[in-house]
Amino acid sequence: MLTDKNTGIQKLIFDRICQIDEEIVKDDAEYQELGERPDELLKLVVAKLTPEDNQLLKEYDNIWFEQIIRRDELFYSHGLMDGMLLGYWVAAVSRGVGKIVV
Repeated sequence: MLTDKNTGIQKLIFDRICQIDEEIVKDDAEYQELGERPDELLKLVVAKLTPEDNQLLKEYDNIWFEQIIRRDELFYSHGLMDGMLLGYWVAAVSRGVGKIVV
């Protein structure tokens, strides 16, 4: 998982993902609609759990989401690197290697 000590492209990607989440995802109507039913089901489950079981569910949820976040970080960072490499080769083929400005 990224921390404040991380720098470079990984931090740039992570910061952009967080920005997209804050500015775009949360306001997206389709995203909100897709989350309504799971929210209802989770509230029903939590209401039936003991406090100890509820704590276990929260712990499970936190750990599971950390894994999902890490997976997304890997997808985005590797996808970006692949895209940059593809962009370089497209530019090289269309303009010639000596004429690429980076």
